[in-house]
Amino acid sequence: MVDLVLRPDEITVEWLNQAMAQAGVLDGTEIRAFEYELIGTGKMGDNARFTLQYAGERGSAPATVVGKFAAADDTARAMASAGGAYYNEVMFYREFAPRTTMSTPRIYADALSEDKTEFVLLMEDMAPAQPGNNLEGASRQQAERPLAEAARLAAAFYGDTEFGARDHVMSAARDDGGEFGGLLMQENWPKFVARFGEYLSPECLAFGDLYVANHKKFVSLYEGPKTLVHGDMRSENVLFGETRATIVDWQTPGESSPLTDATYFIGGSLALEDRRAWEQELIAYYCEQLAEQGVSLSFDACWEQYRQQAMHGIIITVPGASFSSPGERSDRMFTKMIQGHLQHYLDLDAGEFLK
Repeated sequence: MVDLVLRPDEITVEWLNQAMAQAGVLDGTEIRAFEYELIGTGKMGDNARFTLQYAGERGSAPATVVGKFAAADDTARAMASAGGAYYNEVMFYREFAPRTTMSTPRIYADALSEDKTEFVLLMEDMAPAQPGNNLEGASRQQAERPLAEAARLAAAFYGDTEFGARDHVMSAARDDGGEFGGLLMQENWPKFVARFGEYLSPECLAFGDLYVANHKKFVSLYEGPKTLVHGDMRSENVLFGETRATIVDWQTPGESSPLTDATYFIGGSLALEDRRAWEQELIAYYCEQLAEQGVSLSFDACWEQYRQQAMHGIIITVPGASFSSPGERSDRMFTKMIQGHLQHYLDLDAGEFLK
């Protein structure tokens, strides 16, 4: 175990050596100095890349590592910790990542405060893989890679009836049937509209109203075998490598349909016309990836769940924006995402499931 450090500038050579030695990756050497730089655009946590200097030959020890910390922004940190985001992420890597074949970074060390409001993760640097950009639509090739990883995750937990009982997994069935989530949406949707409504069509706003009034109905729609889902699998939570994608930011794991992550990525991380042109082929591809992992679902079954789960995007985007301090880039990102998700619902006539 390592001591909890709260910010990148609190990291010391001694702390890094202890963490890396316990992880068994120092290869007979030790760290003598380091530099760091902040990376990423996340709102609920802060990330830094540490470039390590060794005393002698580095051998197989990593040249760089990444540290993740609670958000320096007081509002974001308070909301994230209140929702259990930091605890959820630490526990995902401890308990669930080893059960999957999906690509996730190796964790060298972790620590969590007793009240779960602060944490640190020291993890493998996946560079040269780069995060996507939700202000730009993902390419067709980029889209397939996270879908393949989502299928690996979905298959690993498909039909498991035990993981949903964990207190670090969001589960409407275990909790209150969506009661609290519904109240949260009712409280935050008017604030969201006041901030972003001018960028939304009357049809999109009307669908948002419909959803908020029927949140509890949505969370009980899917009755088939459930699985573990990332919950916020969008471009900026994906590191795109040459052949595979690595999924990061595990602060919203939940129990849901095996189509949830794939649907959310397609609806919020593709340009509108690309999504319309590619979605049927991408869902067919996703079904094939599920089958390769041992989960056999027909295209029609996948498509029906895809239509239903299109509504997942509003659950993430509205509270995410409401819990974050305004910012030029983040406001543009939330605007683009909610436009994409709401038009996704309309194009798929997802409102049919709320009648």
